[in-house]
Parts: sequence; C-alpha cells; structure tokens
Amino acid sequence: MPVEEAQELVFEIPVTEAPVAAVETEKVSLHNRYAVRSALLAGLAAFFLQAPLGAMGVLVMLAGGVFAVFLYRRSTGQFLSVANGARLGWITGIFLFILLLVTFTASVALEPTFFADLEAQITSRSTLPQAEVQQIMDMLRTPLGIGAMVLGMFLSATLPPAIGGAVGAKLLGRN
Repeated sequence: MPVEEAQELVFEIPVTEAPVAAVETEKVSLHNRYAVRSALLAGLAAFFLQAPLGAMGVLVMLAGGVFAVFLYRRSTGQFLSVANGARLGWITGIFLFILLLVTFTASVALEPTFFADLEAQITSRSTLPQAEVQQIMDMLRTPLGIGAMVLGMFLSATLPPAIGGAVGAKLLGRN
C-alpha cells in the first residue's frame, strides 16, 4: 500500500490588537470622598498658612491646590489629568472660601469697629483722597458692596488653588 505523504496544514490566525483598557479613575467631584478629604485638608492648611503672609498668601493658595493633588495621588494611587487637578484645586478653594467667609462674617458681626478699621487701612495704604475713600466706604456698607466683597473673596479664594491643582496634576503626573 502506497504511503501518502502527509501534507502540512498551516493555519493562519489573524492577530488583532486587543483594545487597551483605560484605567478607570473615579471622577473628581464632591461625591468622591478622597477628593473631598484631600481638598478639605489642603484648604485648611492654606487657610491657616496664608493669613499671616498677607500678599504672599496667594502663593500659599497656589500651593494648596498642588498639595490637594499630592494628597489625592497619595491616597488613591491615581494620576490626575490637568482638568481633574484644576477641579480638585477648585474644590480646595471652595473649602478655603467657606473658612474665609465664616471669618469675615464673624468679623463684621462681632467687631463693631470693623468698617472704621477697614477705612483706616485703606487710608494708610493708598494715595486716594479722603473723599474717595469715604465714597468707597459708603459703598461697602451697602448690601451691594458687601456682595461685591464676597464675590471678590470667592474669586480670589478659588482661582489660585484651581491653578495650583492644574499645575500639581501636571507636575505629579506620569512621565
């Protein structure tokens, strides 16, 4: 009986690259407990460190945003995008604003000479004529003036930490 030669069968299996699974990171928001905890700690640190520094307090608020990203990264092990870093910094600024607002409200309510002291500071630190200083103080004593002060406080308390959070996410991100 003749022996048939065995033919070699070659099967070609097409190789396709499997999609790379994206690392699911928890969204940075007020519903994320790690984000809230990191932002609260950084906001508290910025609040207590910026008060004695005056104008240099802005640098402390920037550092507060970076510190929040550092704390979040350390507690979760997740890298943050620049947008999520800015969001975390903004949450830090919200906590900082709340602390500043409570302090401001207590100062206005409990200190009867608050506006007189503020007028003295404005007069000593500016070159404005006394009539203009008096106009500013009259405006600040109105609800609209206090609202403008609170809005200014909100912007100055939330923007630097948000910028710091974005910078922190970039600096502490993947290489």
